[in-house]
Amino acid sequence: MSGILGVWNLDGRPFDPSVLATMSATLRHRGPDGEGHYLSGAFGLACQHQWITPEEIGERQPRVADAISVVIDGRLDNRDELVPVLRLPSTASDALCVRAAYDEWGDRFAEHLNGDFAIAVHDEPRRMLVLARDAIGVRPLYYFHGPRLFAFASEIRAILAHPDISVEPDDEGLADFLMVGFRPIDQPEVTCFKGISALVPAHVTVVGPGGVSVRRYWDFDVGRSLRFRSDAEYVEGFGEAFATAVRRRLRGAEPATVSVSGGLDSSSIFCQATALHRAGVATHQVRGVSYLGAAGSDADEVRYLSEIERTYGVRIDRFPMAPFVGLVAGTRAQVTAIEAPFLDYLWGVTTELYRRVATSGSRVLLSGHWGDQVLFSSAYLVDLFRHLSWGELWRHTREYPRWFGAEEAGVLKRRFLTGVVRYHVPDSLVPPLKWIKRRLSRLEVKPWFSDRFLAVALRHANQPATLGRGFHSAHARSLYLEARSKYHVQCLEWNNKAGALYGLTPAFPFLDRDLLAYLMAVPGEAQNRGGVPRALLRDAMRGVLPDQVRERTWKADFTEVVNDSMDRDKAVVRETMTADCLGVRRGYFDAGRLLPEVARLSASLRGADNVNSWELADLYGFEVWLQVFWNTSRANLVPLVQHGAPGDRSVD
Repeated sequence: MSGILGVWNLDGRPFDPSVLATMSATLRHRGPDGEGHYLSGAFGLACQHQWITPEEIGERQPRVADAISVVIDGRLDNRDELVPVLRLPSTASDALCVRAAYDEWGDRFAEHLNGDFAIAVHDEPRRMLVLARDAIGVRPLYYFHGPRLFAFASEIRAILAHPDISVEPDDEGLADFLMVGFRPIDQPEVTCFKGISALVPAHVTVVGPGGVSVRRYWDFDVGRSLRFRSDAEYVEGFGEAFATAVRRRLRGAEPATVSVSGGLDSSSIFCQATALHRAGVATHQVRGVSYLGAAGSDADEVRYLSEIERTYGVRIDRFPMAPFVGLVAGTRAQVTAIEAPFLDYLWGVTTELYRRVATSGSRVLLSGHWGDQVLFSSAYLVDLFRHLSWGELWRHTREYPRWFGAEEAGVLKRRFLTGVVRYHVPDSLVPPLKWIKRRLSRLEVKPWFSDRFLAVALRHANQPATLGRGFHSAHARSLYLEARSKYHVQCLEWNNKAGALYGLTPAFPFLDRDLLAYLMAVPGEAQNRGGVPRALLRDAMRGVLPDQVRERTWKADFTEVVNDSMDRDKAVVRETMTADCLGVRRGYFDAGRLLPEVARLSASLRGADNVNSWELADLYGFEVWLQVFWNTSRANLVPLVQHGAPGDRSVD
């Protein structure tokens, strides 16, 4: 991935080159292949470049011609369509494709692009700046708009490095992070930093003489419905879309790596990528890396990895999780990098995986993340109910215990009943129903927070989601909300920035725009034929994925690992979360309630779930975030990582 940034002095003041250099330095970890600057009067643009695709090897950004400058962090997936239309050579880089698209379609160029990207185009003759972010939000992009200047960057720290930009925490953005489950998803642009906005996925921001405007340039056609005559046609359609999604993310000058656990989702990606290479469709043989749970535990998936290795005659790099378990080590570097009050509960394992991938020479890391969310949703049961297909509904729910276990199957059945009610009640009744549901379920409202912060966080707790209209099915609505969830976009931003620490570009085949569109269009009962979760994936992978993996009926469980990680470091957490901690001093925690709650959570980490571990980690992560960004000097924020030789990427 690359890092892009720009600043425009809206009052016409000449831009100071030293400011651009300071801001660009914060993104140095994103650009091992060189740094480029462009200055023109009141405008400055910079790019920390990392070469991923063959066409961009040796390229320097910003690309400037005729006083129009372009920077891109990303990958275009519809090059084959763009190149002939834009009359470009097949060797044209993605940045050159963007420039040609801008020449052809002006500030509506993003409507013609598909891929994972963050783009900026500065048109000096028209006095216009256009920012664009990909449809799903895989690549981050943020901006600040003040009376005298406009600034944007791939990471918030680059904006904070500007001497004229001073911000405070944004309580609404913090509540979105810290109170998941109590918040609507209607403010995706709000970040944890007041005055700094995230460019919402599938949107463009246009800055010009008339001011700043933001508009959506693309969205899923949620009214589109695909109905085939046979199960085989659904499987064929999915198989083509999935293979395309994987192939797009393998386009690179170096072999990509797949984080493969032995689970259905990641194993499907690894095996599909390997099959594409052997068929001559993908240039490089994909590599695999996996972290291992303790032998015989619920996180032990070795037998599935071994079956993949035996089937394809490959070796997957493996390492044990145990030596890398723990919450506290590297916390400040993690929070500084991801710029949010959130901790990876297995950060040590994650960084060891990243280190191994980077050392191998790979720059792209594919994973099965979001397979759980987009390949199965029980919302289709509501559609069966509405269509009076009650016999099929009964058969599907009878099949659930085999794949999910009795307890989880019961949860899905209750969720179906809630879904039926929600689908048929008018929006005006949603607030009181949500209030009643929360009371009946006794959903805990995190008592360690202050009354002031809770008043902000819970102000819209009963508000219904208003994203999207005109869905052809409850199934389509469910997948759409997953794709547009602010929480999932935040997770994508976290993955992107964490990967950048090691010079890696995370890629997610299951979040391919066209694959998601296909899944929204087909019936949910076809996607989960006969009540078998992920039936489309299982059937499409026949002959590609070993049957032992394809027919798995259980998922690895890392509950014990996460609880162990938290238990090891709970003493440090308790020493940090005091009555005088920064969260108390800034009015986010109630000192009288905080300490008893920390003690209670710390004493109850060995349960059947991770709830207490998550709560304790979130408390600690928020405190560290406050310390990093609101109790330090700006100098401590730059630079985060120094790149050396390939594989020599040390985290400061």
